[in-house]
Parts: sequence; C-alpha cells; structure tokens
Amino acid sequence: MEVGLVSVVLPIYNVEKYLNRCIESVVRQTYKKIEIILVDDGSPDGCPQKCDDWAKRDGRIKVVHKKNAGLGYARNTGIENASGEYICFFDSDDYIADDTIEKAYEAVKKENADIGIFGFSTVDKNGNVTNVIAPKTKCQKYVGEKVLASFLPDLISWNPDNGVVTDLRMSAWTALYSMELIRRNSWRFVSEREIISEDVYSLLDLYRDVKTVVVIPEAFYFYCENETSLTHSYKKDRYNRIRHFYEACIDKCNQLEYSKEVKRRMAYPFTANSIAAMKMIVISGLSNTEKKKMISDIVNDETMQNVVHQMNLKRESITRKILFLSIKYKMTGLCYCLIKAKA
Repeated sequence: MEVGLVSVVLPIYNVEKYLNRCIESVVRQTYKKIEIILVDDGSPDGCPQKCDDWAKRDGRIKVVHKKNAGLGYARNTGIENASGEYICFFDSDDYIADDTIEKAYEAVKKENADIGIFGFSTVDKNGNVTNVIAPKTKCQKYVGEKVLASFLPDLISWNPDNGVVTDLRMSAWTALYSMELIRRNSWRFVSEREIISEDVYSLLDLYRDVKTVVVIPEAFYFYCENETSLTHSYKKDRYNRIRHFYEACIDKCNQLEYSKEVKRRMAYPFTANSIAAMKMIVISGLSNTEKKKMISDIVNDETMQNVVHQMNLKRESITRKILFLSIKYKMTGLCYCLIKAKA
C-alpha cells in the first residue's frame, strides 16, 4: 500500500460507446497520484483493445483482462490489483468531475476517515444534467457509534418519521474507501448474479467495522442513463430477486447485530425497487392478463405484505400513500391502475 496513492477501479463490459469518456475524466483528474485499474470483464466488443491502447498512452493505467463474471467480481479483481492507500469504484459508462479525487482524498485525510461519501448528478441520454443530488447531512463527520446509529440508517433511506432526506446514496460509486479498512476485513463485493443491488448488500458488511465517515456535500459523479443499464431491462424474475435481496440484507443485519432502525430502513429500497419492477411489468410486451397476474402476485406476496404493514406512511406523498395502502389491503386492481399511471 502506497501512501498518497489512490486506486481507481473501472469494471468494463460492453461499454465501447462510453469508455473513452469515462477514462478521460479519470486521466485528467487534478489529483495526479492515481493508478487506474481497467478490469476488462471479458467484454465482447472493442473495449479490450481500447483498454490496451489507453495503457500505452498513460503509465498510470494497468489493464486486467479476465473471463466474464459480472460487475461485483470485476470490482474484486480491482481490489486484488490495487496498491493505493484509498480506492474508488466507478462504472465505465459514467464519468466524474475533474476534482473528484482531489477533494475526496483531501477530506478523508483531514479527518483520517475510513470512507468519504459524495453526491452525484443524473445525466439523460442527450448528455444533459437532469438532477443534482448532493448530501445534506447534519454533520460532515460521523465517528464511532454515530456511524451505525445515525449515518448508516440515513445512508439506506430517508427518515420516514420526520421526513428528513439526506440525499445520501448507498452505492459503490459515490465514495472513497480506505484500503486498510478493506484489507483488515478481507472485504469483497458479492456478485450481482447472486444478489441484486450487490453494492448495498456488500456495503452492509463493510460498515460494521467503519470508525469514521466524512461527508463531502458536493456532487462529483455523473450517472448516465443509457441502454446498457441493467435497471432498464425487464426480466420476469426481477421481483423474486428483489425479495431475495431484501431477505438477504435482513439476514445480514441480524448476523451483524445491527439495530432495529437499520433493518426498518431496508423496507424503503425494497419497496422502491419493487415499484420499479411493477412499472417494468406494466410497460412490457406481456398481455394485460399476464401483467395483472404478475402485479397481483407481487401485491399478495408474504414478504411484501409484511413490509408494507410495518411501514410508516405518514410522510409519504398522497399518491404513494394511496399506492402503499392499495398494496397493504390487497386492492390489486387499484394498484395496477396506479402503477400504470406512474409508468
């Protein structure tokens, strides 16, 4: 581990159209002491050659070509090849602001933090920034017990009791991580082929040993909407995978002896993902009969019912409150109509 060096891991698969944009944003960072690890995850397009070409142009770039195994394992390959004091993971169809590493590294070093969290902007298919989401927390540093008692619940979701939204995102790509923390815990990502939203599940494991988190109230990362996004593709087993993710996260929380509040907050990413899945069902090419049957199966699912019966709906918008009540009381027809209107 080299003090002052930041490892930037870019997992790469089938992103030939966007790869140069991403790598260019990393290469031109104002903080120069970086190593850029391009993990070619068996990409079938022109990405492997592009990676090799970039390595010839910049000595800070190293390329690892590997058999395809998915995003989570590609990030793990990056960890195993990293020499930095800190490490970050960016998706190769997105890009970052020029001062991302400089400001994030400065913040974590100043506070001797295990993790530095920052925000992101969403970018539409035409390259226009549509939303800027920067963290809005009471504190810019969380230490000791406050990490699990206060920061982690807010990282998972907004607070349904008081309506406070911190605009934190529990994602691999909005943070800078201490390599000492990762090595001390032999921490790795789970595969998204095993658990959907693999970064949320994996980060639950990492936070058990986090002593200090620093929050940088700026949006450095640019999350780009495009056709390669896994979240935009419809698959019939999607809800089953979302349910498995939620149940696995609750099991992980129990194993790590996390608080009831941490477990309670997990309901909100679960329901958000489930609603997104229902929207994809509604706009799919299935027949109306099939769509209504699938929506009904989700609404009547035991895990879904257990979750919505425990949720605090007081701070929800009128539309979402009606939707959740229609799920809670198994009013599948109304639920279908509301989802269709939203989609």
